Amino acid sequence: MKNLSTPFTLSLLIVLSVACTSKSTEDHSGLENADNPEMHETTPSDTPTVTASTVAFKDEATTQIFNAYLAMKDALVENDVEKVSAEAAKLEALLDDEKYNSIKVDAENIAKSTDPTSQRESFVSLSDQLTELAKKSELTAGDLFLQHCPMANGNKGANWLSLSEKIRNPYFGDKMLKCGSVTEKIY
Repeated sequence: MKNLSTPFTLSLLIVLSVACTSKSTEDHSGLENADNPEMHETTPSDTPTVTASTVAFKDEATTQIFNAYLAMKDALVENDVEKVSAEAAKLEALLDDEKYNSIKVDAENIAKSTDPTSQRESFVSLSDQLTELAKKSELTAGDLFLQHCPMANGNKGANWLSLSEKIRNPYFGDKMLKCGSVTEKIY
């Protein structure tokens, strides 16, 4: 009997150790900051560090565009209009290729605005365009989820991209933080 309980005990300890390690990682990230790439360490190398809260594409410029977009989305969730403008300006600066002109217009409109309603109106179009870019690009690391809120955009509905399946609505912030659903995982 003693020989049978030793392997069982070791197996149980391994399972508990793995479970506790996973739980510990989740607790340190914080729920409000789970989608925020700024809350995680990065390395000084040219290769992006991919954690549970970053995304990488085959093209480095695309990776930078999406990480700037995601930081802006997080600022909208937080209702921080100044941070939204700053993140939109960062995104705008990354969109120097002519093929991004229509995306750049939305980023510029958001960057210049201090009105959260206006920022969110432009974010609707920006999100739609970046969803198309994500689908055309080669995702190499991380998860990207298309999410939808039927009440956003004057009840016409609106989409946004997120690194997590957890809903954090950028269109309503804390007023309706969990309004929405995942409609697609982008590969």
